[in-house]
Amino acid sequence: MTRQIIYITLLIWAILPGCSKKNSSAHPSPTATPPVIKKAGQAENPFLSLGPSKVGIHDKSAYHVGFSPNGKLLASTGQDKLIKIWDAENLTLLKSLPGHQDKVMMAAFSPDSKLLVSTSTDLTARIWDLGSGKSLQILKDKPPAKMTEEEELAYHQMPPAHMNWAAFSPDGKQVITASDDFSLKIWDVSTGKKIKHFKDDGCRQRSVYRRTDASGWASSAGCMDDGVTYLKFWDEEGNLIGVYGDEVRDAHYLAFDQRGKYIIAADGSLAFSVFSAQGSFLKRVLVGGYHFCLHFGMDDKYLLVGTHKGEILVYRPESWTRAGKLELGEKVAVDAIDVHPIDGRICAALRNGSIVVFPKPVLPE
Repeated sequence: MTRQIIYITLLIWAILPGCSKKNSSAHPSPTATPPVIKKAGQAENPFLSLGPSKVGIHDKSAYHVGFSPNGKLLASTGQDKLIKIWDAENLTLLKSLPGHQDKVMMAAFSPDSKLLVSTSTDLTARIWDLGSGKSLQILKDKPPAKMTEEEELAYHQMPPAHMNWAAFSPDGKQVITASDDFSLKIWDVSTGKKIKHFKDDGCRQRSVYRRTDASGWASSAGCMDDGVTYLKFWDEEGNLIGVYGDEVRDAHYLAFDQRGKYIIAADGSLAFSVFSAQGSFLKRVLVGGYHFCLHFGMDDKYLLVGTHKGEILVYRPESWTRAGKLELGEKVAVDAIDVHPIDGRICAALRNGSIVVFPKPVLPE
């Protein structure tokens, strides 16, 4: 009888309202997943609906991409030794420019969008007429006619003059090149002759840009004594006036805002560096993946960061918080980004050779 009473008591306890719920709440199943509650209208990624259109492809890898200042053309370069010129509106190929004997690292338009300068590991830069597609000038330095024994020894110890980067002067009459032979060089566009030689012994010049906050140039220079790429400032006459960075953080790829407030440096690590336009270090921003290129968006409303995962991360300047990301649809590294100067469309060069354009601009709130 006593045993029956115990059984009945246990049965009543088990079926009382709320008892079983309290028990399961106190000891939840280890495999249970709590529900995710989202606010109305909340989106994990506000740019999820944006997708790219494929423009074309380079054989093996695409290295660089850029819109012309008037927004009508798009240039891309690659490992296939070619420069390709595309119609920026309908994304059709207009012409290919053969001539370089090795991979073409990058190409930049003149301010009037009529000329192009390209750089290559074939030790040359070239000036192109975009109307005819002809190479107007081949920029290649020659050793001095007369050298002392010491100068000759130093000359032959320099690395090959691979041309890494180039930019036009604001008036379009000159071009500056950055090369591995520890040099920035300024050339006359009409004659192809070297005008000035900025020497930086022991430091390979990886890229060079016009400063946005003052006259002169900014370069990223990889120095052989410590293997670090520094941010360097030069005046118009070729005098080195500032060196920024340290022996830990590189500055391979630079992005400048239009207001002349920031310089952002990509070093291929898991974070990028924020400098003031005058070179003062301000902040490191964690990316969460390896990144290889950067570019400010239209009106400096955002910063774009290309990663190895086939993503372009979108950051809000000032706070440097992430607003979202653009998906490219394939897990391949993004090696270059540019933004259309008028409508804000984004173009990217991918390591598998693809050139893609997002048909709509990215305008985070």
